[in-house]
Amino acid sequence: MKKITNITLAIMLLIAFIPSISNAQLKLPQASPKAFVNQSVGMSDISIDYHRPSVKGRAIWGSLVPYDSVWRTGANEASVISFSDDVKIEGKDLKAGKYAFFTIPGKSEWTLIFNKKKDLWGAYGYDKADDILRIKVKAASFNMNESMEFFFSDVTVNSVVVNLVWEKVRVSFNVTIDTDSKAMTAIKDSLTASPEKASLYRQAASYTVTSGLHLDKGLEWANKAISLKTDFRGYWTKAQVLAKFGNYNEAIIAATKAEELGKDDKDFAEMKPNVDKSIAEYKTKAGAKK
Repeated sequence: MKKITNITLAIMLLIAFIPSISNAQLKLPQASPKAFVNQSVGMSDISIDYHRPSVKGRAIWGSLVPYDSVWRTGANEASVISFSDDVKIEGKDLKAGKYAFFTIPGKSEWTLIFNKKKDLWGAYGYDKADDILRIKVKAASFNMNESMEFFFSDVTVNSVVVNLVWEKVRVSFNVTIDTDSKAMTAIKDSLTASPEKASLYRQAASYTVTSGLHLDKGLEWANKAISLKTDFRGYWTKAQVLAKFGNYNEAIIAATKAEELGKDDKDFAEMKPNVDKSIAEYKTKAGAKK
């Protein structure tokens, strides 16, 4: 066998390496960079994957983006919007899932399209038969935005507004979620699984304060928490429920009891300023009701 020289070996290695070089991908900045936004609404999540095109001195509406034609609502792949739970879009039902988000821009009104074919490049291959929901919304003027952007606003425990802005146009739509049903189911399941756990009853009662719903149940759960464990946490929760009812005199009694039970508890020290402030507010409101 002939001896392999260093030169021969180097040539062989180079030949073996050439396919790897040809298959390598060069990563460079995108003209329309990828973006992702996410928002929790109550116990649910909404997210949007999209690419952000820029104006770059071009005429956008009615030119780069034609009126009355289906648009990918961004650049590159079609934008995708995801809902972890069933929602209502401008009052119309939409099941949990991922959807391609197409739009048909108009001079004053846009059509928003939620389409089940979510793996398309742009609007190529778009088929109206795959639409799950279409709604119409008004377009509005907005501050100049060089790059297209989605953002969330007016977030509550049950709703959020989704906004699309680009150039000097803003398009928004309301999303509502039945958070209460999901929360009450979670509470029921938790209390059934651990019926002697005071902290779960406190959390359940606190939810009624936050939501302003089921206050009768909230008071029942607060009293149950106290019966299982008599501490400042239970009485403070009860005080908040009573105050939500507008029963400020009893709320003062419960909050004062919380202070009494918590006076030697280091965890209560952080809460005390808030409790003191609330008691003062309850006294003012109780006096105003006389």
